[in-house]
Order: sequence, then structure tokens, then C-alpha cells
Amino acid sequence: MIAIFAAYAFANFASSPQQAALNALYQPKGTVAVVERMNVVGRYAAVLTHGGLMEGSAVIEPILVERFSFGWQALDVLYFQCQIDGHGISRGDGARLMRSLPAPKNDRPCRGVRNDSGPVQDIEAIRRQMDGRLIPYVVVSANYAIGGWYGGGGGATLFKKRVGGWHRIAGGGGAIGVAEMREYGVPQSDWCAFGIYDAICPHKS
Repeated sequence: MIAIFAAYAFANFASSPQQAALNALYQPKGTVAVVERMNVVGRYAAVLTHGGLMEGSAVIEPILVERFSFGWQALDVLYFQCQIDGHGISRGDGARLMRSLPAPKNDRPCRGVRNDSGPVQDIEAIRRQMDGRLIPYVVVSANYAIGGWYGGGGGATLFKKRVGGWHRIAGGGGAIGVAEMREYGVPQSDWCAFGIYDAICPHKS
């Protein structure tokens, strides 16, 4: 067992993959979550923890984290195989990440899975601002972007690029739909890139 303990103050990134995974967990008063095992492959790590909660339930699956220029950030709890495949991780690297860890459920073929898309510098600037304990994706399209989040609720956050960088303009719990796209002036050409649930998109699964 790796002797690293979660901090009580929430942060959405950390200097180590272990701490990033622990930051994603909720710990009731008087309890301490610990890291049991970790596999690192390139810029990804799968971290198995014990003692932490999410949405009121014990987290017994590994947490996938990724290294960015600002540090490590938690992406997903690995319930399903498509949560690995959807991040563009090869089968070989995925197998190495999951070595001696609980196997995720096989939900292939993967449909409707989103991962990061857009310029890396913009994605990282947005990820630093995101709320949420797990941030599976950020999609950038021209001057707008959407980031997904979950863990203690879930939803999407909408950003707009203005002078000085990216600024949050909408979002909270729940999905963002066409009504919000229109309200905030997001061009219709961006809706399908963002996976807006009620937009009419070609080849939508």
C-alpha cells in the first residue's frame, strides 16, 4: 500500500498522480483514503484507492488521471472499457495501465464517448478553471469550449475566449442544450462538435 493520504481541501489537479486521484474522492469526517496500487504509462496513470467515496458510494474501481503542463488531473473512474478507449489510449497501453487492477466492464463498441479536442494550450487553460472532481473531456471549437465534469453531481461548463483568455459563461449541474447554445450566441456550426444532446447532427449515435 502506498502511504499517500488525501488532502481535505479540494483541488482539481496535483503534482502527483496519486494525489490527483485522491483529490477526486470525498472522505467523510474521520476517514482517510489511501492509494493501494498505481500503474503509470506515458502521460496516463490508473490509480486504485481504498476508503474514498463518490456520490455516496465507495470507489472500488481505478481512477484514470492524466499529466498536463500544470500537473496531474483526474479524468474518469474506470467503470467501463470505453472510458479507456475514449481517451485514445491504445489497447497495449490500456492493458499495461490496468495490469493487476480490477477489469472494467466491456461496453464496446464505444458510442458517444468524448475526449479532448482542440489546441492543447486552450484545453489546458480551460481544464485549470474547471470545477468537478473528474473532468473527462474539454472540447474547443473556435472561440467557444465545453468541459464535462462529474463526481459530486455532474454536467458541463461553457467557456468563451475573450481578451485575456478563456472565461466561464454558463454551466452547472446537468447538460447544456440547444437553448443555452442560442442564449449565449454559440454558432450552430459548433453544436455538434460539443455533442449537444438535442442538436441535430449527422451520424449522431
